[in-house]
Amino acid sequence: MAHDYVCSEVWWRDFFESVDSIPLSFFPGELETAEQVEGIISLLDLQPGEVVADICCGMGRHAIPLAERGMRMLGLDASQMMLEIADELGRAAEQLRLVQGDAARLPLRSGSCDAMLNLFNSFGYFLEEQQNVAVLEETVRCLKPGGRFLLETRNRSYQILYAPYYQEVTRADGSVAVIRCRYDQTRHRITSRWTDPDQPERVLHEASIRLYGLDELRELFDRAGLAIDGVFSDYDGQEFEGWERMLIVQAHKR
Repeated sequence: MAHDYVCSEVWWRDFFESVDSIPLSFFPGELETAEQVEGIISLLDLQPGEVVADICCGMGRHAIPLAERGMRMLGLDASQMMLEIADELGRAAEQLRLVQGDAARLPLRSGSCDAMLNLFNSFGYFLEEQQNVAVLEETVRCLKPGGRFLLETRNRSYQILYAPYYQEVTRADGSVAVIRCRYDQTRHRITSRWTDPDQPERVLHEASIRLYGLDELRELFDRAGLAIDGVFSDYDGQEFEGWERMLIVQAHKR
């Protein structure tokens, strides 16, 4: 059916291998990214020489500057295209290592990381809830005792209200696509489809993300073995009040 918003189980494997994913994801620019990096260092009290894994690192927006600041960075992503871009951009970062892998089955040794990151709405991609839970379980497995973790995800309340339910966007080649989003209250997922404006039935790209409330995240973190140290709405440490766009959770392995 034309309006049946059922997304592929591994939608991200196609989406993030397409150059369209760069303009359609609306990645923050250099200034905002630099501010986020400062916030990450401050919130997690990162020290030069510490082993830090950026899970779903994409193009290395955070991993590269953190490596340049002295952290022993491991950037992991499922997308070969994104890793190739990160490799090109991070050539001068001697402390950066890039690995292709799955966030729910990390190719890392247990207890090998001082800190781990999961940023820019990269949590909740899996259609099966247990696989999303496995991302947290794998994070805990790979952290050292007391190791720190930072999760940036979408604030569900904000996303439901402000998701583009019809918006024209520009693709990598300059052509226009139309994005439509729909929220499934039963599964707590927001599904996005980019279509050809001249052929509305032609789906160009799709994405589906499980949106979590803070109460759900608290429960998942506790079950996984993570103790929450702070909940913020921005990387500057501003306390989360419930209405903001970002939901940032700082925690450590118990």
